[in-house]
Amino acid sequence: MGDCDMIETRDLWFSYSYNRYRKGGDSEYILKGVNFRAKKGEVTVLLGRNGAGKSTLLMHLNGLLKPNKGEIFVDGKKVRYSKKGLIELRKKVGFVFQNPDDQIIAPTVWQEVAFGPKNIGIEDDGVIKEALKSMGLEGYENRLCNTLSGGEKKRLTIASVLAMKPEYIIMDEPTSGLDGIGLKNMIRIVNRLRNEGKSLIISTHDLDFATSIADRFVIIEDGRIIFDADYIDYSLVERCGIRLGYLRGELIVVPHDSQLPKTDVDFIAVMGLKARKKLEEIGIEADIISASLERALLRALGGNTVMLVCSREMLNVVKREAGNYPIRLRILDNIKEVDSYSVISNSGN
Repeated sequence: MGDCDMIETRDLWFSYSYNRYRKGGDSEYILKGVNFRAKKGEVTVLLGRNGAGKSTLLMHLNGLLKPNKGEIFVDGKKVRYSKKGLIELRKKVGFVFQNPDDQIIAPTVWQEVAFGPKNIGIEDDGVIKEALKSMGLEGYENRLCNTLSGGEKKRLTIASVLAMKPEYIIMDEPTSGLDGIGLKNMIRIVNRLRNEGKSLIISTHDLDFATSIADRFVIIEDGRIIFDADYIDYSLVERCGIRLGYLRGELIVVPHDSQLPKTDVDFIAVMGLKARKKLEEIGIEADIISASLERALLRALGGNTVMLVCSREMLNVVKREAGNYPIRLRILDNIKEVDSYSVISNSGN
């Protein structure tokens, strides 16, 4: 895939009251200079508290909203807001609303799934049958939509989008209102769609769901993107009021040329010749001296607080490896906390 295979916003500004208050400051804007990227072939998760701007941003990506300022590109092509331009956009980018009742407009399941394809010129019953089958809705064709359960309605809205054969699928809070079984089903649906080659952009404030599906995490706060990476910054997540998943222990990492903090820990680990020399000089005996990083991580997984003293050159290695485990990671440098986050990767998917 090329560098243009993505959905991208550039300096996106939006206010629902823009025409009334266009001479005002930033306060009336929901989105404030948003630069967002979601690459093709990945699941990009947009995290943020209620009111942070998640839904407003997603609605721009499908042309449901038009920015006051800024531009949107899909696979390198600038979005145009003519009738023809919006039809072309919605052929490529499907949108699944948070509340299924806001999306469902037809009386029966078959009519609902057939509505979208018909509007963009797809007349193929096989496409509708395939979409229903993929969402476990075979045999529901003649069911009235208003008789479906909440979970069934969620799957119906996804089926109606799949029937339009989009390359990108946007889901706004797809786990909202779902129980534990519904959550597990949604995780399976998202992972299957990714494996089938779909590109997904999903907003949520549920970190357990996010870490089960995401290739990339983006955090939006007060209308601005404040984080974009393939790991989770838990200190930031906590400050943004996002519901946390279960964290285990803590790994405190100190470079060999920094002063050791005065803090209570369950174990001390040492990694590298420079770090060993440092501990010998100050008379501290390490508990973990071989296979240090692996054993320190396992101790932290068990709920312990572990301090790992390592050569400064190994800091990036430690950060990368720690990204495979649900632990809190802190890096202390001369007692000044220069990097503090907890990381959970999606490497198991």
